[in-house]
Amino acid sequence: MAFRLSTLSTLSTDGVTYKTGDLSLYPEILDDKKSLYVVTNNAETKLKQSLAYNGKYIICEDATSFPPYGLLRIGSKGKLGNSAELVYYDSRNDTTFMNLFRGFAGSRQDTWSIGAEVTGAVMAEIHNSTKDAIIKIEDNLGLENFPDANSLNGILKGLENKFLAPNPQFRAFPLTGVPPLKVRFQNFSNNQAIRFLWDFGDGTTSAELNPTHIYQTEGIYTVRLNMIMNTGAQGIKIKTNYITASQKETTPFFYSTLISNTNDAPATFEFVDQTDGDISARYWVFDDGTDAEALDPNAHTIQHTYTTAGSYTPSLLIVFKDQSLKRVFLQESISVI
Repeated sequence: MAFRLSTLSTLSTDGVTYKTGDLSLYPEILDDKKSLYVVTNNAETKLKQSLAYNGKYIICEDATSFPPYGLLRIGSKGKLGNSAELVYYDSRNDTTFMNLFRGFAGSRQDTWSIGAEVTGAVMAEIHNSTKDAIIKIEDNLGLENFPDANSLNGILKGLENKFLAPNPQFRAFPLTGVPPLKVRFQNFSNNQAIRFLWDFGDGTTSAELNPTHIYQTEGIYTVRLNMIMNTGAQGIKIKTNYITASQKETTPFFYSTLISNTNDAPATFEFVDQTDGDISARYWVFDDGTDAEALDPNAHTIQHTYTTAGSYTPSLLIVFKDQSLKRVFLQESISVI
């Protein structure tokens, strides 16, 4: 909710005229003990109808001397405590305060009876407590650069790092195999990055965009990708126990042979799958927008003609009878000229 500050004229004790709501940038200078604000408007009236806590209107004898919106006090005149309540109203007519906001100091659940006092509540205490709050905000805001972690700026910086930091993305293939295991890494991160740094988990690193790495020894490896944006922001993606190199793993493998006279387009290649295991089907993807399905588990070979010049990296998706899947890419790209 947004409250409008009252514009009642006030007079400080040192004779300087201000308006309530004119909060200074340096309240500790203006609001010292020698220049407290006093309200010149001392509007008074009484309830003409009882007011329950969930009441939507305050009906009084005469509201004409009150400002068009602001705070009023119900209860003992000049006091604020168990015997008085502050209520904000956003509009009024001659006898009714409307658009109430309650829950301020002195709020009570029981009913205010007919005849209860209603007075203006634009007080020096409220005005100066607002300025005290501003001082605390200034003190706890924190520096723009290297803010204290507990300051407001520090908290915001922490949230920015948590939710707005760059989020590197990558995939690798194959994830398992017999060493030496050759793994291709594909980087899908934001292309505004100015630097990438890969940590393959075996003591080696790379700054390439899409590196290929060979795991020479058996092990289970965690891969990290760090990225730095052109704004200076940094992000990291960690995939724990991502690559497994083991003599017990069987790596899918297929190769290609050129069976046409030349590799000039159209050029025909034969692909041979040598993957071991209980295979139920193969799905060939030729990287030129076409693919083929081989449902005969004994059909290890297939031919394909590339009609357009280019560099292609075919892949094979293997479905085993236990419904597990493995996908393998051709080790070297096919070139058609």
